Amino acid sequence: MAADAPDADLIKKLLRRWAGWEDVPDETLLSLGNVAELMEIKRKRSIFRRGEPGPGLFLVKSGELKLSLISSEGREQILYLAEPGKLIGEAFLPRDVPCAASAFAMVDSEVWRFDTENVVRLVGNSERLAFALMRQMAFRANRLIDLVLDLSLRSVQRRLASFLFTLAVRAGAEQGKPTVIPRHLDMNTVAARLGTVREEISRALNRMQRDGILSLSRQEIVVLDLAGLERVTYE
Repeated sequence: MAADAPDADLIKKLLRRWAGWEDVPDETLLSLGNVAELMEIKRKRSIFRRGEPGPGLFLVKSGELKLSLISSEGREQILYLAEPGKLIGEAFLPRDVPCAASAFAMVDSEVWRFDTENVVRLVGNSERLAFALMRQMAFRANRLIDLVLDLSLRSVQRRLASFLFTLAVRAGAEQGKPTVIPRHLDMNTVAARLGTVREEISRALNRMQRDGILSLSRQEIVVLDLAGLERVTYE
């Protein structure tokens, strides 16, 4: 069903967080919010799958989703995780263009769906909305190119160190002070995100623990040497 007024206001607020969306007129964002369909997605269920027609543009309201590819052997590569407030644009496609990846809920989640035809109609009346969407798609394309470079040119340990360094910085890490990173993601999810397997992640973690960079427990990872962790990303 279409979003009610409070949802339309929340959608506008969430979209304003992203670069380029601050220039989209209020009335355009409210019109976008008013044609949103709120969907409840149970854990492990999909909002779209590879090979299916694209159902539109999505914005995560609650929970978390993953965009991923699964090989014929069952191995998964996570392209990115989408937390609340994040747009998922890989299904914003013409009807005759199939989705290239799948999107699954990591936990019970809620997403707003904006039907492709409704978005295209609004884009036809708003140059600023068109530019905001172009910027969003360009950002995602650049991130996917970075992922390809990581998978092809960087070792598992370097990829893992870069991933942990980013989490530590987000947690306010400072050199000389231990930084705690809670283990919210299981090892299989981390492995799928970094393009490897659980065993390789375990070996890389243990290697960095032996080198005094990390301290490991079942509940958390403690960064003991932030500079050392950063160095590993460039080895």
